[in-house]
This record gives sequence, structure tokens and C-alpha cells, in this order.
Amino acid sequence: MNYSRITDSVDISLLQHTHIVVVGAGGSKQLILNLARTGIGALTVLDIDKVDATNIVRQGYDQADIGKYKVEALRDKIKRINPNTAYTGITKDFLSMTVKELDAVFKDADMFLFLTDAFKAQSYGNILALKYLKPALWAGWYAKSRTAEVFFQIPQFTPACFRCAVSSRYHIQEKETISVSSECNTIFHSALLDSYIGFLILGILHKGASDQTKESAAFFKGLLNDNGHLDWNFFQLKVHPDGGNPLFDKLFDSMGKSAHNFTSCWQRIEPELIPKYDYDCPDCKGVLLKLINSNSNE
Repeated sequence: MNYSRITDSVDISLLQHTHIVVVGAGGSKQLILNLARTGIGALTVLDIDKVDATNIVRQGYDQADIGKYKVEALRDKIKRINPNTAYTGITKDFLSMTVKELDAVFKDADMFLFLTDAFKAQSYGNILALKYLKPALWAGWYAKSRTAEVFFQIPQFTPACFRCAVSSRYHIQEKETISVSSECNTIFHSALLDSYIGFLILGILHKGASDQTKESAAFFKGLLNDNGHLDWNFFQLKVHPDGGNPLFDKLFDSMGKSAHNFTSCWQRIEPELIPKYDYDCPDCKGVLLKLINSNSNE
């Protein structure tokens, strides 16, 4: 692989020694392939689904892939793109894995991506990210695919977890199961969100290992650069004038809806803890904030 044209953006050595676990191989199919193109050393992908005819249109699989498990179809493509990327595809539902099986997949990885439209999978991902204290990212489209979200957490840098960010979603799911349909997603939706996710992945990897990166990797080394912790870690993207998200209208109320289409905003996420909130977050219990405070006191 010839990486000579991207060494001013990324530390290739860092990426070649990085292992990323991805849960969900649907709309993230091209993202996974592009991670291999960029030099990621190891990819483990979990998905229980097989490719069907609708995945050709929306997710970029090929006609020859129909009937194959998505993770198997990805293996063939990654081998052709970058034979140096170690790839593992898993068709077992990670929600039913034993502790030993989970350790084998997640314990030694460098970053987790939870890219499904299933609430149980996304919420369980938060438990695993906190258990193993690894950088993690969640992403997906809202109903009707007019607005998307990306949330990330990095131990020692971000103070709040995924559950802190979307706690209202947990409360709703306790009362009734709400499923978000992805039927409005075109291939362009997937490609756009995958690109934003890719930028953030590389920024997180370079941020989390900043003491190892080369100065030549200036772009992604500085993408999430600040002198304190990163509490602005919830990113939302709007791709339709009627996005259905009042946050955008509030931020850009002096402009017409069409004028602030294709915009994005970041939200500041604080850990849900007593006394500001009625209870401590059941998942993180403030552990990420404690890591930041302990690191600041050293």
C-alpha cells in the first residue's frame, strides 16, 4: 500500500497498529472498507444479517453478495483492497456472547464503533465501552433520515457517556420499544454519514494517542485538539430543510430553513449526576469524569 499522499494528515504507523471493532455492517459498509484503505491494521466486524436485494441500493453491496453474510462479503472486498489489514467477521449476536467471548473481541481492541439502528445493541455498546474503558462512537439517522447523530466518548478526555447524552431515549424505551426505520436512507445518506464518522474516528485515534503521533500528522492530530476535556462530543447533521429537529431552527432562526440545510452543530454533554440530576447515570456513575479529574490532579 502506498500511503505517501496522506502522511501529512495521519500517522500511518499509528493506524497500522490500531484495532477497531465495528458492530453493524449495513450503512457502514463503505466506512469499513475505507478504514482498510486508510491503513487500519485490524478490523473486527459483527453483524448477524445476510445481504439481500435492498442492500445493493442502499448500502453498496454487489449483486454477487446476495445471500452471503455481510461480514463474509466484506472479507472478500477488504482482501482485495488491503491484504495487510487483519480482518475478522463475526455472525454471532454480541448481546448473547459470554464474558469470555466478549473479552476475546473487545478487550484488546483500540476503539469500538456501534453503528446499528437497534436500541438494545447501541445501549449495550455503552456498557462494553465503559467496562473496557476504550474510545467508542455511536452513529445513526433519525426517523425519515433527515437528521443524523454521532456521539463519541474517549476515556480521560470526555466526561459523559452515551447514556448521559441520550437518557431521554432510555426513559422512552423503558415504556415501549421504539424502532427507528432506515427505509429513507439512500446510498448518499450512508456515504455522507460514513465520511463524518471517518473524520471523527481518525481524530479520536490521534487524540487518544497524541504522545505517539508524528508532527507530520497535523490534520487529524489537531482535529479534536483543546487544552481541557472534550465535553462537546455530540454531533448532529441536518440534510433536509424540514429536519424535524428544533435545535437547528433555534440556532439558525434568522435564516430560512433551506439556507441552513446541510448544517451541523455540536452539543455540550455533561454527565448525569446528583445533585444536578435526580440520579447518577446508571451506566457510567461519573467514572469518565473521575478519570479526567484524577488525570488533572497528577
